[in-house]
Amino acid sequence: MTQGQIEKLEDKIDALLARFEKINLENSQLRQQLNELRAERDRLHTRNESARKQIDVMISRLKSI
Repeated sequence: MTQGQIEKLEDKIDALLARFEKINLENSQLRQQLNELRAERDRLHTRNESARKQIDVMISRLKSI
């Protein structure tokens, strides 16, 4: 292998490492975003259930009038 070929190979490896680091960072950010969205979904689900129960109570009260 010539010196030029070795340098080309090193450049390719450096580019692959840089790309890997970028993708790894992006993956980490996406995982964090996913966790935040899941937490928000759970909060909204809880609020929705609470509102549903309150509406059921109101309907029961109205029916008893």
